[in-house]
Amino acid sequence: MRIISWARRFGRDNRGSIALKAALVLPAVLMMGAGAFDLTQVQASRIRLQDIADSAALAAANDLALATDGSNAVERARAYVDTHLREWDQAPEVESVYEVVDIDGQRAIQVRLRGHRPSFFANLLPPGGWNFNARSTATTMGMVPLCVLITGDTSSKVLNVKDSSQMNAPACLVHSNRDIVVEGGSITAGAAQAVTSASGFISPTAGTGAAMIADPFSRLDLNQRHNLLCSVADLLRPLIVSSGTHYVDAGKHCGGIKASGTARIILSSGDHLFLGGHLIISEGARLEGQDVVLFFDKASKFEFKDQAVVNLDGRKSGQFAGMVMGGTRDNTQDFIISADHVEALLGVIYVPSAKLIVEGTEDVARDSAWTVIVAKELQMKGSPSLFINANYDASDVPVPAGVGPRAGGSRLID
Repeated sequence: MRIISWARRFGRDNRGSIALKAALVLPAVLMMGAGAFDLTQVQASRIRLQDIADSAALAAANDLALATDGSNAVERARAYVDTHLREWDQAPEVESVYEVVDIDGQRAIQVRLRGHRPSFFANLLPPGGWNFNARSTATTMGMVPLCVLITGDTSSKVLNVKDSSQMNAPACLVHSNRDIVVEGGSITAGAAQAVTSASGFISPTAGTGAAMIADPFSRLDLNQRHNLLCSVADLLRPLIVSSGTHYVDAGKHCGGIKASGTARIILSSGDHLFLGGHLIISEGARLEGQDVVLFFDKASKFEFKDQAVVNLDGRKSGQFAGMVMGGTRDNTQDFIISADHVEALLGVIYVPSAKLIVEGTEDVARDSAWTVIVAKELQMKGSPSLFINANYDASDVPVPAGVGPRAGGSRLID
């Protein structure tokens, strides 16, 4: 009876219950607090890792504008991540993957980071510790202006700089859909790249393995069949002058124009179509024109040679706006620039099926605010200096879409 009575009194005794309850509840509270802190740290780590991935992808994407095989972009992303992980106190363990991927036909850099951090409960909860991922994909919006595009893809020397020739394009991109072969001369450009190979003195070093760039003017109507008709009599009456000043209206020039001696040819504003004959400016003759484009059919071409002076500014409006000279798509002749005073060729020189040859000993197009060359082949020989300027804002001749300046920056797409 005494034992039963004692047990009843013990059960009714409240002394020490708080301590007992605390002993039972406190560990659970501590565990919950530790777990919440653990989750907070993991979330903070995940956010920081994602920020690193985003910044690395954005930083690397700019290199896609110049790097041809993507290796520069990959290395920049890797270096960025490694640097920021070293600066992170108690950084998680990180596994990284860097890839150049294709997103709707546009190259992008993808950064994938897998982080691991041990849990507060000796990796028991969750089993093995915390794992979290970060992924970011960015593409470039900024590309160096395209100012030389060689579209041929069969000859091994579609862009060939020989002897002591110099191509100067310091603010824009020189691209070849095949090779770039520099043999004794030099190319200095904002960037240079080739689909297959590049050799010789090219500064900065040209990239290889580039994606092909399609002819941006492939849909431009060059046939002009209603304008490409000349009578036999017209073809037999070319304009041949050796002195005096001659004003030439826009339109058809049947049989061509040959100017030599001290003759001066001034082309009126508009489209000039050369049919069945060449435009040859030689000796000390001059060729001038503002707001003009000169197109040559398959039986025509231009030659600027000797001490001739050439100053041409391209069309400001119309379907050929931005163009200054070109050949029809069936024209496979060699267009030759060798004159000592080709001072301005402001606009696009477009010979989609022909070879442009620049030779001689003097500067070419130095005074042009900007010049763009789109040709099947380009060869330089002798010791000329070809200037491909890119001061697009200094002229009211518009730059056609597909060449010249392109949008800048980079952006996240995933």
